[in-house]
Amino acid sequence: MTADITEKAETVARQLGSRIREARRSKNITLEALSAETGLSPGFLSRLERGETNASIANLIAISDRLQIPLRDFFESPEPAANFVLTRASDRQGKSTVRANDYLYQLSAGNLPGQQMIAFELSFPPGQRLKPPLVTHGGEEVLYLLEGTIEFQIGPDTILMNAGDCVHFNSDQPHMGRNVGKRQARLLMVLSTTKSGGHR
Repeated sequence: MTADITEKAETVARQLGSRIREARRSKNITLEALSAETGLSPGFLSRLERGETNASIANLIAISDRLQIPLRDFFESPEPAANFVLTRASDRQGKSTVRANDYLYQLSAGNLPGQQMIAFELSFPPGQRLKPPLVTHGGEEVLYLLEGTIEFQIGPDTILMNAGDCVHFNSDQPHMGRNVGKRQARLLMVLSTTKSGGHR
């Protein structure tokens, strides 16, 4: 990861943490109460709100479910709803890139009335020898591998995905993915947002 990307990711982490803290306080929810509902420790949540640690997409889904706000609001301020949203490749270059422990991710979806899906582009560095922890959350996922090779586990099943492969599954099953190739892997992830009436 270049110094420029690292600096941008740290800036985004601070902005993300600030939005989570603002949303939590607006709901009059304590760190301890949010911890009890999400299974994330108060210490982790406190560091996250200060921009001192990284959050996975699964972490953010758990937090947004509890706070009952759209997941996308953690990344961008709400925009006026439209009948369609077109995001150009050049637009994505300026969007927030967030660092998790094992990957980088970027919001790819727009904001529609009654939105029921959200999309992210994930980038996995090569050389991931250790398996990340399995995660679960409500809804469904569609994963389309743009480039590289990903080993993906869903419940007891492990599959090898190459560029162009796509998998669709219920995400309440334990799942995880890692790059087992020799170069970067990029993945398009589409999540349903039906829980909490269109909120995730």
